[in-house]
Amino acid sequence: MAQEPTSDLFAGAGLGLQYVGKDHCYAFSGAFEAKESVQTMIQFTSGTNYVVATLTMTAPVQMGAGVAGGMVRGYQLDFNSQTVGLYKVDSQEEDMPTAIEAQILIPPFTAVVLTCRDDSAANDYLGTANITGRVYGAD
Repeated sequence: MAQEPTSDLFAGAGLGLQYVGKDHCYAFSGAFEAKESVQTMIQFTSGTNYVVATLTMTAPVQMGAGVAGGMVRGYQLDFNSQTVGLYKVDSQEEDMPTAIEAQILIPPFTAVVLTCRDDSAANDYLGTANITGRVYGAD
């Protein structure tokens, strides 16, 4: 049986958390260039319910002249200004993961901020982050 179309349209990449119906949510950062300074990729305050989610983070990949090059990227996940996760990915030496999936639980009314920082700057190296989750406690 084919699934019926939904009125919950893809809102695109951005800082915030988007809800699909009352049971699911997502946040997609979009592609971020490699920079040596801290960049905020995802930022929102959760609603009245809690979310069980997967946070996926990728290392920057050179998209301009091919995919031979790479970089190291560090991620920091904060809940209410408290660091709850630190992650590191590598597409340069490829001796550690190029992408990480972390299982997270986001409590109600929590300020969520995901930032990244790279080992060098190069605007043709792009990396992404996203959150996909299930909302619990919804009526």
